[in-house]
Amino acid sequence: MNVPAKMPEADVMESVIAKGDLAKLTPDERVDYYKAVCKSLGLNPLTQPFVYITLNGKLALYPTRTCADQLRKINSVSLEIVSRHIADDILTVHVKAHTPDGRSDEDLGSVAFPSILKGEARANAVLKAVTKAKRRTTLSICGLGWPDYETEVADIPGAKITQSDGAELAPPFDAADAAPPAVGSPGGAAVSLEAMAREAAKHGEEVFNDFYKQRTGEEKARITKIGAELRQQMKLVEAYKHGQQAKSDGHQRRAVPPEYRHPNMKREELAWIAGWEGEPLPEFFTEGEQ
Repeated sequence: MNVPAKMPEADVMESVIAKGDLAKLTPDERVDYYKAVCKSLGLNPLTQPFVYITLNGKLALYPTRTCADQLRKINSVSLEIVSRHIADDILTVHVKAHTPDGRSDEDLGSVAFPSILKGEARANAVLKAVTKAKRRTTLSICGLGWPDYETEVADIPGAKITQSDGAELAPPFDAADAAPPAVGSPGGAAVSLEAMAREAAKHGEEVFNDFYKQRTGEEKARITKIGAELRQQMKLVEAYKHGQQAKSDGHQRRAVPPEYRHPNMKREELAWIAGWEGEPLPEFFTEGEQ
């Protein structure tokens, strides 16, 4: 009797179920698994709907905004922004989803929204909240149990987006979609002081200083504990802006300032290049987060 040979996808799925960790698959198996997940959901792998995330020492897939956009089209999901609410320096967007068969679902997206945010920074915060709410609601109504990075993964020590060997189809994390970690009530309705400080630092020294001046003595003491991290973030923002200005002034990409070419200034160099190229400011991780 002839026994049918196993399909490659079946072998990959068996490995995932048995090992419980994509990092234990070979590079080729990870790519096959990535493609298999996309195929099962009707997603186009060439549009990079997933990134790899390392959580509790295990490698898994995380859906990006592109994934959510495609899922809505495939499943004919329509979204409605029910409300936008600001309280205690938090902007919360409430989104409701509907499908043609009459099902509905809803969820929230929240970001830090202090009064010191002005102009483009304030507009970007609104877009982040809307994006988070739309993605969370989409994943929920489509019955997919992936965690939402901003509000469910970012608070877990050691969790990080990674570019895995052999994961050619997985893009780097889009920093423009990131938002400060949210803690507290479901949907991320509360944001920690430290998260707000990190968000302010992402907008540069001037914005951060205004934020810091408005804090109480106890709050300033808490912020000081992560002062080194915040100063590093502001240095990256400064390098990023220098790159933007260099491009505006007509300088070429190779004109990276000498001080950023030092081995210890690699992050600043990458931030300068990102600014020159018009790309989002890169996300970096400290050794303790690797």
